[in-house]
Amino acid sequence: MKKFFGYLRKNLLVIAISFSLGGFVGYKVLESLGIAFLINSIPIPEGSIADKDAFIEILPAGKPLVQKELIPVEKKAKNIILLISDGMSLSQVSSYRLLKGGPNERIAVDKFPVSGIVLTHSEDAIVTDSASSATAFSTGKKTNNGALGLDKDKNILENFTEIINKYGFVSSLISTSEITHATPAAYASHIDLRWKTDEISVQMMDSDVSTILGGGRHFFLPEEMGGKRSDGLNLLEQVESSHTVLKHKNELESFDFSNRGKVVGLFADEALRDAEKPENHASEPSSSEMLNFAINRSKVFNQNGCKGFFVMVEGSQVDWAGHSNDLNYLRREMQDFDEAVKMAFDFALDDQNTLVVVTADHETGGLLIEPASPTNYTSPEVKFSFNTGIGYGSHTGVPVPVYAYGPGSENFTGTLDNTDIFYAMVAALDLSKESGSCLEE
Repeated sequence: MKKFFGYLRKNLLVIAISFSLGGFVGYKVLESLGIAFLINSIPIPEGSIADKDAFIEILPAGKPLVQKELIPVEKKAKNIILLISDGMSLSQVSSYRLLKGGPNERIAVDKFPVSGIVLTHSEDAIVTDSASSATAFSTGKKTNNGALGLDKDKNILENFTEIINKYGFVSSLISTSEITHATPAAYASHIDLRWKTDEISVQMMDSDVSTILGGGRHFFLPEEMGGKRSDGLNLLEQVESSHTVLKHKNELESFDFSNRGKVVGLFADEALRDAEKPENHASEPSSSEMLNFAINRSKVFNQNGCKGFFVMVEGSQVDWAGHSNDLNYLRREMQDFDEAVKMAFDFALDDQNTLVVVTADHETGGLLIEPASPTNYTSPEVKFSFNTGIGYGSHTGVPVPVYAYGPGSENFTGTLDNTDIFYAMVAALDLSKESGSCLEE
């Protein structure tokens, strides 16, 4: 017994350390098991989107809007290609990247060296609509939701295409929706309500935009001819005497580029790729096919005296996918937009005189990327969830990304207001001396 207590006294420190380590390891094991048990026991309530945690707050009036200070652009751009994905924020970009090839995939915007974030509120709301946001892009001014090319008091705002036309630049507008939709219309019309498509279509055809491509034949035909015009005017018939009207994508390839008159492409009755009109899809061009046509046509204008060109491309239906909470729809439209972005970037990379800007007007759907199970972060499965309404997703007020490449791209970094997009594009061009329109009358 004496030997035992002697041994114990000699090795007391070692024994104490051993017991302490054993106790600590045991505690951590039990702690880990306990935490896992608690997490797995958390009740996951069943319910609708209306049951989500939500907090209604009245926001302060805030400060007057201050324009972002611009960096002087030493080398001016000759051309600008602006690509707007309606309804796209980082969630849509990230979701498409993951769906295309997993977490290490890279898409077209990932090649852009400059990026920033854009704040999207309108004059009268934190959550904007496409009309007011497109007006901010096209005029540099805030307006009320629903208005196009007008300020909050309904005064006409000179838009980007009207400004640069006076300096010898040629413009093109492209959309995967009807061409009378809010985003393209903001660059060629001035109206108090975006729904007044009868007036919008007339103003767009009277504008100095040389090339307008998308859907929307029904907005040029009266109701008695199967169209959607309530004024009884057969505008399509009138336009055929003033424009070259394209109705099939093959006409983009066979077009005589020596024709420098105005062109309007109406490739569908309403939006392109209408799920209810699959028989028409074969005749409808993609965004990249329309962009390719607009670039090639613009290059001819440049060769014949124009100072440069502007092309706006809208990926309209990313927004519609968010409204309908349809992930497959989103994937298809993001792919179409991604291909157009790649084409624009490749052109600018080769040309070295073209500014390419990629952004969005707002986010739609409240898209989230979540673990398939709320308590399992190690599963390869991912849940993509829309969180603004089941079957009727709405716009949100979160910022959207902007990506830029080319001369003047240095002004598209950091935090921008959507009106700053306009001023940064103006700063990128040489608008020092008016030369008049380069379009043939």
